[in-house]
Amino acid sequence: MKIFGKLGAALTAVVILTMLPAAGEAIPDRILATGEEVPELTTRNWPQGPRVLLSELKGKKPVVLFFWTISRNGTAVFPQIAELCRNHPEAQFIGIGIDSPDSIEKFYRLKELPFPVASDSEVATMRLYLRERDRIPMVAIINADGVLVWRGKVEHAGAVLEELEAGKFDLAGSIEREKFSDTVMAAMKERDYSRVLELLDEELKKNPDNMELISLKVRLLSSVLNRPDDALSAVEDVLTRHADDAALYELAVNVCKENARWDELSRWYDRLIAAFANRPALLLKFGRLEMNQPVEKLHPANAYKLCRAAYSAPEFGSDREKGVMAAEFARALYYCGRPDKALEVASEAVELLRGTPEFESAKAYEDYYRSVLELSKSIE
Repeated sequence: MKIFGKLGAALTAVVILTMLPAAGEAIPDRILATGEEVPELTTRNWPQGPRVLLSELKGKKPVVLFFWTISRNGTAVFPQIAELCRNHPEAQFIGIGIDSPDSIEKFYRLKELPFPVASDSEVATMRLYLRERDRIPMVAIINADGVLVWRGKVEHAGAVLEELEAGKFDLAGSIEREKFSDTVMAAMKERDYSRVLELLDEELKKNPDNMELISLKVRLLSSVLNRPDDALSAVEDVLTRHADDAALYELAVNVCKENARWDELSRWYDRLIAAFANRPALLLKFGRLEMNQPVEKLHPANAYKLCRAAYSAPEFGSDREKGVMAAEFARALYYCGRPDKALEVASEAVELLRGTPEFESAKAYEDYYRSVLELSKSIE
């Protein structure tokens, strides 16, 4: 299924009203538009050098600006951006840290970024590139002509660079999508949700399988317009064409959770299990999410059947994979009040995980279930 990912995640953030700037929040007077030639960087402090001048790179190579801050969220993508840099040596990567030069220089993880890093403590550069819908960490890509061609999430930047390097990047399309996103954002700010839905439907006629548009429409119907039936119908419509797309099931699951439709949620999990019986890791992902719900939203039966399906998959890539599934199924059994069954499956997990990084954790859980079982028998 085609997605906007290769051209950015601009639309994903639009749907969540809480992500709009708060009242009174300063908005920069000048924000670079996609397709515009970029000015020189004004950052003066480079905690990790050497300093890079965009003017010296013009006509030679593309530039990737990585905007980040010292925070859990801001540094979570360090491994991804570092790998991206290694995979695209023809591009110049530059880190733009939104913290003081001293704090960046002393940051213990700075060396994970294999490229020069500047401090933008006055956020002048960030304000030039960051649109209302963007959030840090973020990447901005400048082509060899010095033109801003794209900005968005780190996970989508690789596809953009590949298209740019192959001479296949659609700059006109990127500009068009930015204008569309701006129009949607303006309608969202006005709370003209019927207009937003109209815009999405018009765009979906041209791109009916665009996952970001579909996701935005479903979340708008469910979260903002309080129309969960229509949201689920929208998912069903796309499923008729893409029955093997797990992201669609995830959308439906989120709609059911958001609207406390627990019976429907259980049925969607049944469909997920039937469709992806041979993908235990995917089933386990949903099972873990269920087990990590707050207690008022916890439904052990769903966690149980998802983890059981993962554990009962027809085949596994390795003993280690099966051991991980067994360990999580044991945890689900314990959640469901069966420490005896949990111990039985946990012991199997221990044997399968010997010699792996997960062994110690599996052994600790086995010991725990054994102690709980022994204790339960001694309580009158």
